[in-house]
Amino acid sequence: MSKIGVMMSAESTDGQMSSHFGKAEWIMVTNADNAVPMFVKNDGLNGKSAVEIAIRLGCTDMIFSEIGNGAFGHLQAAGIRGWVAPEQISGQQALNMFAQSQLHAVEAATKQGGGMGCCCRSEAGAGSHSCCRG
Repeated sequence: MSKIGVMMSAESTDGQMSSHFGKAEWIMVTNADNAVPMFVKNDGLNGKSAVEIAIRLGCTDMIFSEIGNGAFGHLQAAGIRGWVAPEQISGQQALNMFAQSQLHAVEAATKQGGGMGCCCRSEAGAGSHSCCRG
């Protein structure tokens, strides 16, 4: 059975989704039957830690608004499918859209350049940024 993770700003199904994958404070996890969700704190606040949580919980799909190169690479390496939801919707709305096949599958990072992200694994000085720990 598939498990779906939603990147959240709050520990509530009615709470708003996080605006960025790695910065999500919470990951809401439920199964495809939309059972009562579980919330897991993303203490690492980076893409790698979020993907590690998703792997540990057996997620097959993740829903988010934005994702950087590093986090997207970790998601791909784990074999987890990514889905883009519109910004500023609740976690429940995102799950409803997923169930109705209204989300778009992600084929590449949605956020280019800008932040450090965790794409530093292949750059000079890899590991020097706090996001690269672990």
